[in-house]
Amino acid sequence: MRKVIARAIVTTSILGASLLMAESDNIRAYDLAGTFGVTSIKNDGGIKLKNGTFGVNLQMNNFTVKPRFDFEYVRITDKERLIAGLRAKEVNSLIKGSINGVYEMKDAETFFPYALVGVGYEHVTDETQGFESHPFIQGGVGAGYRFRDNSFIVRLEAKLLQILGGETIQGRSEDNEVITTLSFSVPFGRILHSTKQPVQPVMIDSDGDGVMDQFDKCPNTPKGVRVDGAGCPLPEPKTEIIKEQVITSLEGNECPVKIDGPDRDRDGVEDSVDQCPNTPCDFSVDDKGCPVKANLMIHFATDKANITDYSRPLVKRFAEFLINNKGSMVHIIGHTDWRGSDQYNMALSKRRAKAVRDALIEYGVSASRLSTEGRGEREPIASNKTAEGMALNRRTEVKLTYPQYIDAGDK
Repeated sequence: MRKVIARAIVTTSILGASLLMAESDNIRAYDLAGTFGVTSIKNDGGIKLKNGTFGVNLQMNNFTVKPRFDFEYVRITDKERLIAGLRAKEVNSLIKGSINGVYEMKDAETFFPYALVGVGYEHVTDETQGFESHPFIQGGVGAGYRFRDNSFIVRLEAKLLQILGGETIQGRSEDNEVITTLSFSVPFGRILHSTKQPVQPVMIDSDGDGVMDQFDKCPNTPKGVRVDGAGCPLPEPKTEIIKEQVITSLEGNECPVKIDGPDRDRDGVEDSVDQCPNTPCDFSVDDKGCPVKANLMIHFATDKANITDYSRPLVKRFAEFLINNKGSMVHIIGHTDWRGSDQYNMALSKRRAKAVRDALIEYGVSASRLSTEGRGEREPIASNKTAEGMALNRRTEVKLTYPQYIDAGDK
């Protein structure tokens, strides 16, 4: 059995050395560890950490409470009886297997404390009365430290183990063990999320409209022209024209007559050219009499939900558009790239949508007009296999609707 344990530990070390050759700045799906420590068995009348302990464990990192599978071998180094009065046999070793839930209290770049609870089974070689194979429960605490951009992790851990179903011998029942271990683990598997703030690429806005060149669909916009989220000019405001054309208002009617001509919906566009003849009169419309449309797309840094200085002017302009265009409702949708677990990305996309909503409220838009949704990594607009594609997928989009208006052509 000792040879089996030794081989397992050697295998872990060899695998760890090979994986260290490829450094990573990210949290990966699994941690494989070799452990070394000491155990106080059945307390032996007091805590005596004198029995060598060796093992391996595998931890899965794509959950909030992370499953960890442990295999441990304890060699009994003290040949005195473990329970007074029983000297017929000597227990040589313990072999334990367990499954544990690990909660890391801080997802930090280097140091992180954690706690764990678990269940398992302990096999006793050369069993004797009062010291037999039984299931157990255990709990513990520890602290970890990540080295070399998370390519190597050291953990110090202490656990208390309680045997289930043990016997009381000569009035004593000390069916518990104290275990302290030092482990060395190597992360491997797919990347879940980054632990470091990435260096942001230099972004250029050649025409000075507030939309970076890589996202600007109208790259040569003249200076001073208001643009939408895609960098294209917004429709010219019609406020002054409407004021000049107002003739009168009907007493008791909240929709004044705006032009001298047939205008059934009183939106300021004559019926002969009005392509949306049923628009409510308080809606802002274009020169065809249809509700004005606009778009906003914001991009984010890796694993971040804060709006960048580059994007702030876009959000402000969109807020001004909403304030000047009544009747519209805005649904904000957050997205991520494919790195990270589904659960993590869904939460991140919701935070991104909320960040845009909070900014619009800050700029004066009523909260009652805004709703949010997170869709995680499910709807990419570019390939997630390149850095450029992932940058495009880390975004929020908006859907602008006029819920009080139904165009007859859409029925």
